[in-house]
Formats: sequence, C-alpha cells, structure tokens
Amino acid sequence: MPTRLLRKLLQSDRERFLESLLESATDYAIITLDLDGCITSWNSGAEQVLGWSEAEVLGQSASVFFTPEDRDADAPAKEMAIARDYGRASDERWHVRKGGERFWANGSLMPLVDEASGTIEGYLKILRDRTEQRLAEEKTRQSEAFLRGVLESSGDTITVIDLEARIEFMNEAGLRGMEVEDFSAIQGRPWASLWEDDGAAAAEEAMAAAKAGRTGRFTGLTKTLKGTPRWWDVEVTPIAGPDGRPDRLLAISRDVTDRRQAEAVLRETVERYSLVTRATNDAIWDWDLIRNHVQWNEALYTAYGYNPHEIEPTGEWWISQIHPDDLEEVETHIRAVIAGEGDEWSHEYRFRCASGAYATVLDRGYMVRDAAGQPVRMISAMLDITRRKRAEQELEMVHHELGHRLKNVLTMVQAIASHTLRNSPSMDVARETLAARLVALGKAQDLLISKSAEEAEIGALVHSVLEAHRASEPERLRIRGQHVRLSSQAALSLALILHELATNAVKYGALSNEHGYVDLVWTVTEDMPACLALRWSEHDGPPVLEPKRKGFGSRLITRGLPGDIGGDVKLSYEPSGVVCTITAPLDSLAASSVRATAA
Repeated sequence: MPTRLLRKLLQSDRERFLESLLESATDYAIITLDLDGCITSWNSGAEQVLGWSEAEVLGQSASVFFTPEDRDADAPAKEMAIARDYGRASDERWHVRKGGERFWANGSLMPLVDEASGTIEGYLKILRDRTEQRLAEEKTRQSEAFLRGVLESSGDTITVIDLEARIEFMNEAGLRGMEVEDFSAIQGRPWASLWEDDGAAAAEEAMAAAKAGRTGRFTGLTKTLKGTPRWWDVEVTPIAGPDGRPDRLLAISRDVTDRRQAEAVLRETVERYSLVTRATNDAIWDWDLIRNHVQWNEALYTAYGYNPHEIEPTGEWWISQIHPDDLEEVETHIRAVIAGEGDEWSHEYRFRCASGAYATVLDRGYMVRDAAGQPVRMISAMLDITRRKRAEQELEMVHHELGHRLKNVLTMVQAIASHTLRNSPSMDVARETLAARLVALGKAQDLLISKSAEEAEIGALVHSVLEAHRASEPERLRIRGQHVRLSSQAALSLALILHELATNAVKYGALSNEHGYVDLVWTVTEDMPACLALRWSEHDGPPVLEPKRKGFGSRLITRGLPGDIGGDVKLSYEPSGVVCTITAPLDSLAASSVRATAA
C-alpha cells in the first residue's frame, strides 16, 4: 500500500493494518526493539524462524538470537549505532535458534522515528533465514575449489574446447607439458592444429565423436611451443549444457612419450634378439680337448630344454646324451678325425633332450690343431633335423599309400565301368550313368585326400555326396547321426551306395515329386561288438513297386559294402517309399573314436 494512503488511515486502523501485515509475513522474522535493544514485539514469522514465542522473548535483549562470539564482540549494540547514524544497518551472519542450532540469515535494522518530534523511539529488525542458500553456495564454492584442486594436481593435460574446435582453457599441467608460458599464446587456437602428421585428422574424428555424445580416443604426436616432440594418449568427451546437449568438449591428454620411447627400444631389442636367435639355431659347442671342457651356446637351452645347471661341461656329458644305438658309430667317426683322418666331420645321430625324448640332429664339426698337428679343440654346430626326417618318412609313407590307393581306385573304376556298360540299354545311358558314378567316387576320394589318407568322417562324406541334391531344397534331405570315422575303402563303398540311392530317389522315388523327403539317420549300437546302423527311408513319394529286374545299381547297393568290409545291407520297397538299412561292425569300418553329436 502506498505510504500516502497509509497516512490517511485513522491511527487505530493503521495500527491494525500494520499488525496484520506483520503477522502475515511468516517467511520473515519482524521484531521491534526499544532504545536499549530489548524486544517489544515479535511476529509469527519470528516465532517460526527463531523458535521462541512472543511471550518468551518480550523484554529480553535482542542479543538472545546472536551467537556467543557476536555477543562478545558487542555486535547488537554496534548494529543499533550504525542504524542510528546511517538510517539502516544491514548484516548477513550466523544466528541462534531457541534450540541452540545455528542458521544463516540476512537482515536489516532500521530506527523507528516519531513523525511529530523526529526522535528515535526504537528499532525494527527484519531477518530472513538463508541457511539453505548459504549451504548451497558453500557447496558450490567447495565443488569449485575441489575442481580447481583436481585440475591443478592432475599430471594430465586437461583442455576445454568450444564447439568451433578452439581452445578455451588448459590446466597448469597442460601448459607445462606444452611448454606454454602464457595461455594467451594458444587461447582461441584450433585444437587440431597442435597435432602432427595424421594426428590432426584423428583429433577431428575424436571431436566429431564427442559432439555426437560419444567418446573419442586416439594417440598422436605434437610439438610444444618450444618445438619439443611429445606423444599423447587422448580422450575427448562432451560437456553437456543446460539442455543436455554437448556445449563444450573436454580433452584429457596423457604424456606417453617415455612409454613410446621405451616401446621403441623394446622393439629394437626384440628384433635384435630375434636375429641372433635365427642366426644361432644350431646348438654350437666348443670342446677343449686339452682340458676336456665343453662350452655350449644358448641354443642348447632353447632348442633342447636343458637348464645351465643340468649340464656338465665335459665331453663325456655330450657323449652320454647320444642314443645307445648311434653311439658306437659316432665315437668311431670322432676318433678317426682326432687321429688325423681329416679336419672336418659330419654325422647324423639321435640326441637326448631334457624331456627324455630324442631329437635327430645333424652335427657338423671342425678340428683345430696346434702347430705340431695335434688336436686341441673341436668346434661343431648341431642342427635339429627331427622334423625333416619325420617329413621324409611321411613322404615315403605317402608314396606307398598313393600306390596302394591308386590300385584300389583303378580296380573299383574298372568294376563300375564293366558293370555299367554291361547293364545299360544304350551307350548314351551308359555314358551318363558311368559319369555320375565316377563323380560320386571322386567326391569321396576328394574328402579322403582333404582329411587324411586313411579315413574320412561319415557326416562330411554324406554331405559331400548329397550336396547337389541338398543345395536347392535342403529340407528334403533330413540328415543326422554321430561322428564316425570310416576307412578309405568303407568311405568309397558308402559314397557309391548313397549316390545310387539318391539317383533312384530323384528318378523314381521321394525326390521325384514336390513333397517327398528322405530321412537319413545313423547310430552306433551299444551291443558288443558295436556296429554302425544306417537307415535311408523315403516318405511321401509316388507309390513304390519292387523292380522285376535288378540292375547294377541295386546290386552295388546290396553287395558293395558287405563285399568290401563285411556287414549287412537290406533294401526293401515299402508302400511309403524305399528303405535301405546298413549294419556293419565298427572295427571293420575304422579304428577311430566315435563322438555322439549331430552330423
């Protein structure tokens, strides 16, 4: 209400209005004091803020809600003096509630002046509780101080970048690391321009990731303002603004120059060591014949597994590691060289490793003689040729196996060709049938060659032979069974049987219409001896009739596998479709392991 309007009210009305106004201001403690600083009135806001009721404090000094230290400093009296001299005394300090707890308040003390005489009759004290604001401000100050402490104590370079990719801030550690004496020298500079070579592009990509709300990382090279090259591991993250979107970017860079240099030294050391290792693959020994002392290089430890403390540096120790069957020949050869029959020698023998196994080695030595021609030293390099010897043996076995396999294949091709030509109605049919059967035989042969010379896995064989039929409609050939290893002969026979069954199914059986399917399943029986039980059954094909005449295909199915490895094959023409069951003992199929998983 304007002051001039308040003055027009009657004295009694004005007092009632002021009293109502004071009582309604519950957020403020409004207190009147006499000239001695004693309380003369106390609104409901004062009771709410300070805790005392008006009856409890009337007549008491206003110092009751001042802190002990402010009372000791005579703060209430000084406040009244300032209000008396200057018309108002403002303060912001800690006060005390009735319960003794402290709260932060800002307030004003103003003199109450009699309008008629102009004399001061008392004082008006207005307080407002600002504890929450004070604590929030203090928390903010502490947080800012903490962040300043983090920035100053961090050894990393911390850089704030605006969305235009320009430098806004860099901490002290960063300024030291970049050898910047005055931040203004780089303030506002494009951050990416600090990076050398590909680092600038990597910095741009990292900032783009951070602007998109992700984290960008890279390792790059910079030159400080004084030209010193430094490597940094960098992580760039967004700083969210009030709307939650990136407002600035934060780049934290760790100096990894020393680590990069150490890694470079380590790489050079490793490369050097690798070169030395390759250059000394041989176990080199130096035998002092006068003192009977043998010095070995590190290849004896790395290639043959011996620890230095396990080796006796004598010729006897070396000779004791030679295989007993090779020892006499080696000793004879060495004695001949020592006796003067040449200065060089070379010998293959078996040398015992630390594990107890023997490695085949090629030892090439040279005899050193004194001026009188007497042997004084023998130096030799011992090369492990175990793998080479094994490869030679395997190659010899392959040659034998190849000859054996070729004879078997030729015999089978001859039989297939003879029977096909004899039972075909025309040369065209014979040519087509023979070609298909040879393709099936070839696929089985390919599988044997790709796996091993001796055996093939039945699941792989089945899928290989039936691949052409499963390619377009795999659901029409339902194949499942255990992993079983087959001998080469069994694999070839089974491949031909499956080819004949599939060919007949396409021509006359379940695969000749749109809905039929074949169920092919095999298991290993638990009987002793264990047997492979395979069942080919056709379903939903056209009606099946048993042929009046059995051709070569039927005979191959029923007689091929039993004739090759034994077992039993039954071919029946059920109304629902052809069913072929094969039972063969495992020991005649292969001697390898069986695993019960789906084929």
